[in-house]
Amino acid sequence: MEAPRPNPDLRRFAAAAGLAAALGVALSAQAQTKPAGKTVRCWTEHGLTVCGDAMPASAADSAQREINASGVTVKTIPRPLTPAEQSAKDAADKLEAARVAAQASQARQQMALASSYPSEDALRKAYAERSQGVHASLVAAQSSLASHRLELSRSLLRAANSELQGRPVAKSLNDAITQQAATTTGAYADLQRKRDEYAAMDGELQRALQQYRDYRQNGGIAPAAATPQP
Repeated sequence: MEAPRPNPDLRRFAAAAGLAAALGVALSAQAQTKPAGKTVRCWTEHGLTVCGDAMPASAADSAQREINASGVTVKTIPRPLTPAEQSAKDAADKLEAARVAAQASQARQQMALASSYPSEDALRKAYAERSQGVHASLVAAQSSLASHRLELSRSLLRAANSELQGRPVAKSLNDAITQQAATTTGAYADLQRKRDEYAAMDGELQRALQQYRDYRQNGGIAPAAATPQP
């Protein structure tokens, strides 16, 4: 019995199918290695949107967008700030940084207060002791200023008597007056600082109490006992 002969049409179909498959693989590989496409930039000139490969120097102060080959904006670049706008931004940034720092400082103070004092009474007692110390230094500063003023007055009186008697004021006395005047001025400034510190004690206590209450109300837990300085 004669064996069946291969169908030439089937052979041609198989060959064509193999070629198509090979071509498909090649095209797929080419598509994977093909670059995604160029990115163009768009900006505004005279109220119109202009796009191109690169911005001209005349558009350096314009906002711009980068658009990919699919027409999707991939990046937005705002226009450069003017010197006045930059200055305003720097000032605003500085204020914001100061605000954040103040909040962090307040949080640390609240934590320190809550971890240092078991109760408001303990906090009040610590501030009362500090107030007594500040008051004592205030009294000492007042006494020191009075002493320096008296010494300066005596030197000035000696100088005045010399001039009234027609005698020149000795250089040593002039030097002493200059030194005593400077010392008296410094003593007065020190007294003023002590006065300001003492006057601010009540306000500091009220702020410390408020911070202490805020921290405790927000879930802070103070230890059972402690005796630090405020």
